[in-house]
Formats: sequence, C-alpha cells, structure tokens
Amino acid sequence: MRCTGICRGQGVAYLAVEFEMHDQASEVRFLSHSEEGVELPIEAYHMETNSRGVYRCVVVVPLLDTRRVSVEMRQLDMGGSELCRAHKVFSRFAIKWASRFNYKFANDRAFSMRDIDLSTYAGQIHLTPKALTSAPQKGELILKGQICLPSEDFASLRVIDGNGMAVDCPSLRVGNPADVTVMGGLRREMPFTVRVPDDGKTYCVVADSQKGNRSGFLCLDPAARAHYLATLSPSMYRCAGGPEYKSRTIARGRFLSGINREEFVDLVGPKFSVIVPLYRTPVNFLTDMVGSVIDQVYQNWELILLNASPEDATLQDALTRITDDRVRVIELEGNNGISDNSNVGIEAASGDYVVFFDHDDLLDPLALYYYAEAINEDGSIDALYCDEDFLNEEGEFVAPHFKSDFNLDLLRCHNYITHLLAVRAAFAKELMLRSAFDGAQDYDFLLRLVERTTNIVHIPDVLYHWRISDTSTAKSAGNKGYADDAGRRALQEHLDRCGIAATAELTDNACFYHVTYEVVGDPLVSILIPNKDSVKVLKRCIDSVEDLTSYRNFEIIIIENNSVEEETFTYYEQAVAQYDNIRVVTWHGEFNYSAINNFGARDAKGDFILLLNNDVEVIEPKWLESMLAICQRPEVGVVGAKLLYPDDTVQHAGVIMVKCQSIAEEASPGHAFWNLDRDDPGYMRRASLVQDLSAVTGACLMTKSSVFDELGGLNEEFVVAFNDVDYCLRVRELDKLVVYTPDALLYHHESFSRGSDAVGKNMMRFIGEQGKLRSAWSKYYACGDPYHRPAATMGYYPEVPLLK
Repeated sequence: MRCTGICRGQGVAYLAVEFEMHDQASEVRFLSHSEEGVELPIEAYHMETNSRGVYRCVVVVPLLDTRRVSVEMRQLDMGGSELCRAHKVFSRFAIKWASRFNYKFANDRAFSMRDIDLSTYAGQIHLTPKALTSAPQKGELILKGQICLPSEDFASLRVIDGNGMAVDCPSLRVGNPADVTVMGGLRREMPFTVRVPDDGKTYCVVADSQKGNRSGFLCLDPAARAHYLATLSPSMYRCAGGPEYKSRTIARGRFLSGINREEFVDLVGPKFSVIVPLYRTPVNFLTDMVGSVIDQVYQNWELILLNASPEDATLQDALTRITDDRVRVIELEGNNGISDNSNVGIEAASGDYVVFFDHDDLLDPLALYYYAEAINEDGSIDALYCDEDFLNEEGEFVAPHFKSDFNLDLLRCHNYITHLLAVRAAFAKELMLRSAFDGAQDYDFLLRLVERTTNIVHIPDVLYHWRISDTSTAKSAGNKGYADDAGRRALQEHLDRCGIAATAELTDNACFYHVTYEVVGDPLVSILIPNKDSVKVLKRCIDSVEDLTSYRNFEIIIIENNSVEEETFTYYEQAVAQYDNIRVVTWHGEFNYSAINNFGARDAKGDFILLLNNDVEVIEPKWLESMLAICQRPEVGVVGAKLLYPDDTVQHAGVIMVKCQSIAEEASPGHAFWNLDRDDPGYMRRASLVQDLSAVTGACLMTKSSVFDELGGLNEEFVVAFNDVDYCLRVRELDKLVVYTPDALLYHHESFSRGSDAVGKNMMRFIGEQGKLRSAWSKYYACGDPYHRPAATMGYYPEVPLLK
C-alpha cells in the first residue's frame, strides 16, 4: 500500500493511497488503530481501479491526539475470506508537514482530496455540522448537524475522545429521519445534537450504520472547533468577535486618516455642550479625552470641564495648558458627587444639546458630525445615542455593543443606551441629575426623560470608546456595587410614576433588572390551537397547558381542519369531556393557517387571543400570566415567548428582519439566538431580557382581541409562512409594541405536522410567500431591523462611513 498524497482539513486527514487488487477480491475494507491498539473511525472513498488493477482511493481519518495512526487495508473474496492485507503507519508530525507542503505546491490536488466527500455518497454516512455554539455557564460545546445516510438506513451516534476512548454523552439526541433527494439519489437525513465538554480537548462524533454501511464521523480538534465557532455560531457573536471587529477598526482608521477636515469647517448646525466631570483624573486620560473632542470634524461645540479635585496640582497644571478657547474649565470647591458636579455643567451649558461624556473615554472624530447631521434632517429630535466599544489597556478597540433603536422594554431591564447621550438642553436643564441615584444617575435621568419624550434617535455606528481601567464600570460593574440598587430604585420610581402595577427586582447580574408586571383583573384568554390529526402531539400540548398553567382564566379552542383519522375525533370528545374550558370548531376549507386562525378567533370569547401551535409544550407555570401582564399595557399589541427545541437549545427568542446588501440578494426573517443553550443570555444578554422587537413567532403569540379585530386578523394571502411576521409588522404600523418575554418558556417540537420548508412543494410555497413579505415590507429589507441593526445580524460593516 502506497501513500501518494496527504492533506488536512476541519479536524481530519485525507490520505491518498493505492495498491494492487487481488484477482478474486470483491471487497476492500479499511481499519484504523492508534499506537495503543484502540480502534479508530475511518472513511474511505474509492476513486478508480485502473486497467492494471491498481486501486486508488482517499482514506480519511480524524485528527485525534494520538501520536501515530495505523491505516490497514484488507481484501476479501465473495465469501468474506481474507485474501491479503497491508498497513501503513502515519505520524501526526508527518501528516502536518506533508499537508502544508501539498497545499503550497500541489494546491489543486489537495483541494480535490479534501472535497472528495462532496461527490461520493454511495454506501457512506456523512455528518454535516450546522451549528456550533458555546454554553459557557455549563462548560459545554453544543454541536448540531445532519446525518446523511443511505436510504432505509438508521444511524446511532457515539462520541470518542482524543485517544479514541468512548465518552459518555447523555445529552446526545438524534431526530426523526426524512427521505430526501441528494445529487439525484435517494438519501435519508437525521438531525442530531451532541454536547461535549468545552475543555480544549479533541472529541469526535461517530455515526454507525444499522445496515452495515460505512460509518461517518465529525472531528472537533482545536483547529476545527475554532473554525466552526467562527462560521457556524450566531452571527451576533461572529460580528462582535475579535478578528472581524479588528478588521473593521483598521478599515475605519484608514478612512478617518484620509478625511479632509477643511471641508467641515463651515458646517452649520446645532451647538453641543459637552460636559465632563473631573475627579482625580489621570493626566494621560484627560489629554486623550480632551484631544478626542478637539479632534471632532464638526466644529460647533463647547467642552465644559468640571474639576472637583482642586487639590490635585498635576491635574490643575494640565488644565491650564489647554489653549482651545472652546474649552471651559469650571473649578468646583470640592467633590459633591457625580450628579451635583454634572449639574453645574448643565446649568452653564450654552448649547442646543447637552452631551454627557466621561472623563476617561474617547470620541470617534465623526461623533458630533453624525449627531448634527441627524438633527439637521429632523429638528424634532430630543435625544441621541450611538453604538460603542471598549478601549482596553493594550490600546485596542474590542467588544462592540451594537444597540437597538429606542427600546422601552429593554431600557426597563438595563441602561442599554449609556453613551454617547446627547439631550436637548431644555430637557437637560429641566430634569437635571439627582444625587440620590449617584452610580445610576444616568439611568434615572433616562427613565425620567422617556416619560416626557420618545423622540430618541439611535446612530448605528461605533462612535464612543469606553475605556477599561481598574476602577471603571467598563471593567466591572461590581466596582460600583452601590449603583445596582440605585438603578433598581430609579426603575421602581419610573414604574410608579407611569402608573404601572409592576415590581423592579435585582438580578444576579449587576445593573440588570427584572420587571414583574401584575395581571390587572381576571381577563379571559382564548387559546387557539389548529389541528389536523397528530393526536399524541395535540394531547401533549393540551395536557401541558391544563396541568401546568398557573393562570386559570383561559379557554382552549381546537380548530379542527381536515383530519381523517378516527382516533382524532375520539380524542376531541375525550378532551371536551375532561376539560370544561375546551371547545372544538371545524374548518371545512383547504389548509390555510391564517384563515383557520381567523375562523377560530370569531368563536373566541376572550379579551386576549393566544395563537398556539399544537406542537408546543408548556414547561413553566407562569408562562401565560407573564405574557398577559405585558399584553395588558395599552401601548402593547403583541407578546411573544421564548421557545426551545427538545434538546434545550433556543428555537425562538424573537424574529429579526434581515437587511439585503443588494437588490439581487435574498433575505428572510430569521430567529434571533437560534441554537444557543437555553441558559445562554446571548449577545449583550438579549436572549434573556424582555424587549421590544419587530416580530415574534406565531407558534406562541398573544395579542389583544381588539387589535386582532382592527387589523382583520392574519393576512390570508400568507397561507403557511410569514403570517405572524406580517401581523406583527402591521401591529407596529399601529404604533403599538411587539414585546418578547423570556419569562414565557415553552418547548416547540417544530414543524411536526407539516414537514420541512426546505424541500419539494413546501419550498416552492415558502419562496412564494417570502416574495409577498418582501414586497409588502420592503423597507425592512432595504433598511434592516431597527431593533437588531445589520452589524448585529449579518456581521456586516460598511468599509467606510457614508458622509452626506
């Protein structure tokens, strides 16, 4: 047996081997062992047998932690008797350097070996990764993928470690099989989920055939793991990750260095009063901060420095050396706290807008320009804020926060707005800061501001750099633990002033809060569940609602549509007899999810309607009251839930409207935080926070009956898909909120009844309805989702800012 080529890729080694075939040989088998004799998984792809009887193939072995791997070939005759065998031993060191050599000097052949599994499927199992996410709270990696295997076959999964030894994985799950056509042939696909320790070690998932076909495997060595995390984890993590964001900051730096500042000298616009309280400010921080204001391309500003440490001679000396006449230094007699110190600056401000700026942070040179540009376009703007990142102690910009547009419910969870806050001077002078909330004075200020105006604009660009230092809240909110309770008190006062029956509560995360809204009265909720046969699925759903739900004033309306199985109607009779709050109504038309729910809603008696799929299962008792308490608020039109797959990963934590980067690009609404662990808080903790969104899934959607009636229910042009998205966007057009609450937690056994949207007629229908949505709501496809900006959804950054 001769080796004629070696390359590596995504956790495996590809070995091109050839040997002479014995005349009576009818089968060739390959085996692999470590140097300790442990049997390892191996795949083999037959390339050709030439006229001289030379058998050529590509053998694939996982890159485990063993120093050497033995590849053994056996030739068998028709009766299964062995005719001959040969073996070859490869060292991991030799594989690594041979692969590097071949990629450099025989690139085409290396890639043809690496792509061998794309064209060879017969008699072989393949594992394709679909998602790899980290669950840091549990110290796990969650791998989700697809097993593709010969038709009529089934596969069992197992996991081995870097030495080829079996690993116990109780969370390993394999889903139901589906027959599909792949490359013109019939194949079977089975989804799988497996959790392995996130300990930096190598693990390999092996799929064994129950029909004697060759096994398949997927190896997670350190390199493959890093690649899959970079390409298959949620895009909100990818775009904020180190390499991508570093490239973005480098590109922006090049752009800024090429700006001709003379072009901005005569720009006319509002005057900004930038106020900065100083207290024992390190001189290097002061110099950088002041320099970032003086360096603004927009010129109409004043910088008011409020020095609360007159005894600091070094700081005093640095202040006297500032020569720009737009910088004003106000000497305070002493430190009266952040609020009182800042209020002196607010009172002294002569600008149209007051800008709050911390003494150790930095501004992007375009910050005030973008703010002025927005105000010039819309003179009614009362406040502005932008995206931000962190300036670490090595001088690098890291961990960007791509923010939502104004989001009242998210603000009631934490001060996501933070920097760079600019407020119309009249509001700033009216509200001032309150010293009773020092540590959370900006949060208290914002909560009082939004009671007066919601004309607050988000500039979706990173224009503020929050310095990480040993004492800053950027490094640890725990450095100012007193701020946690001050924020809770500010939030509770805000809720009380708004007349909302709710309680603000501390959480395990500093300066993040949870609001428990109270149900007012005892309103009836009508739960609509369309159903066609699927008795076991429906029974699981109804039993979970009836047995676990703590809020009891609800009715269930089963909307029967085109069932044919006798046991279905038998179950209806049993359910109605067992539960006195269940009714069955019958839809006689063709299947149309929108029309079916509209039909059922006409029979509903409740003030609130809950659309619920029959493949949903309740797991938290307070799910219904948490949705109802929010939906009762007059400004709210829709409330959605957090839904999990049975493997305890996220199926739905809100819907994102994805922006197209060109008119030729396809885009579709997507589920936020898809495939994250149920306990993973998500990017900026947003999977775990109540917040306003553009849309939520109709699998568990509550709305006011009055709103449902006003809009004429679901749009019946959307027969199956996107009716929920369309409904939510129409609710938003009524200037009502669509709210997501993770407090309503349910399992969703997705698409059990009607199958996947990815194949056959379902795919054709899905694409057609996607086109209708794109036509009806083109502004979202063109402009993106206001609650999840493009940088936080697609990892997209413009190469340079667009200057008007």
